[in-house]
Amino acid sequence: MKPIVIILALIFSQTVLGVDVRTLYMEKFSASNTGVYEDNGFLYFVVKQQCLSDKKYSGTDESKAAELLFYEMLANELRQRNVSFNQSSIEFDGALREDVFNNISKKYDAKSLVRHQLLFDRDAGHCVREYVQVSDAKQFEKNQIKIPLSDIEKSKIELLSQALTENNYSLLSSYFTSLNLNQLSSIYREVDKQFVYPFGIRFGDDLNRFNSYCAEEVKYCSSELAVLSQYDFNAVLSKVFNEKGVVNAISLYDNQYVSDHYYLKAKSNFDKGIYPEKIVSYLTVAINLQPSNKEAWKMLASIYRATGEYTLSLYASSQYILLTPSSVDSWVHLMKSLALTNKTQADKLHELLVAITKNTNVSPWANEQIKEYL
Repeated sequence: MKPIVIILALIFSQTVLGVDVRTLYMEKFSASNTGVYEDNGFLYFVVKQQCLSDKKYSGTDESKAAELLFYEMLANELRQRNVSFNQSSIEFDGALREDVFNNISKKYDAKSLVRHQLLFDRDAGHCVREYVQVSDAKQFEKNQIKIPLSDIEKSKIELLSQALTENNYSLLSSYFTSLNLNQLSSIYREVDKQFVYPFGIRFGDDLNRFNSYCAEEVKYCSSELAVLSQYDFNAVLSKVFNEKGVVNAISLYDNQYVSDHYYLKAKSNFDKGIYPEKIVSYLTVAINLQPSNKEAWKMLASIYRATGEYTLSLYASSQYILLTPSSVDSWVHLMKSLALTNKTQADKLHELLVAITKNTNVSPWANEQIKEYL
């Protein structure tokens, strides 16, 4: 929240909307006692502070006492008129808007955002200090105080970072819905479900276990899919791509060692920039042996981008986030894939990444991609 001195630097001048507020005060309220007076769309906070000690003229002590009384009067006026923040100041809606609004409302007193201007702070004779502040009366209507954009953005990033740190994926999903980041929202909704689709049936697992599972989870077992290629022997890629990248897949048995072996074969070619078809084949085998091989999914997203398979790149990027939900780096891979399939979504995600990486550590690679984004 900006200090009050900065806010005051932005407030209205002595002449507002053609009204000379000093002249208006002198004509109507200069003889009035301490109190709040409204006229012509303005509120005048008038304090007539008597001397605090036996002396001839009012001075600094009386000025400080008058200022304190003014803030008491301001707070009382806000309470009486039920003044509060204007929630429409927040452009996005849904759960994130509500949480940002509540977060700001708890942290900051509304009176710190009410614009006001000091008209007089002078000795009025007879040892009386005349202290007058004026404010636009419209601000005192219910729900009229606008929340500065900088504070909305700060609170938004704070809440997103907190949800990410706490692994609150359900909340993250709802926040992404508020920001219209639909792919991220669906991914984190899937993560929060803690549901997994098992692969490995063709290697002699208990069919009764699989059939029982499918009876409860029709969405993931309702149809047989044609395998993507001869290397997609467990139909892992076919299933994942059929679900647009949003299905949490596991193997019913551990083949991580062999999966890593094929991943390294793919990496050898990838690092040299050769044989993209072989890279895809090796990665397909690695993923079919171990669907949770996150490095294989990440590389698959990159090679699909390089070979023009932009939709498949998007789906592979989504899988990578499913497997690394606490990593902001994984969002960068999604941004790069979205840039080729849905520029509007990519732009929204890039805007979020620019903001959140100011307070969140990401890899040098991720930082570079965010900076170079067009």
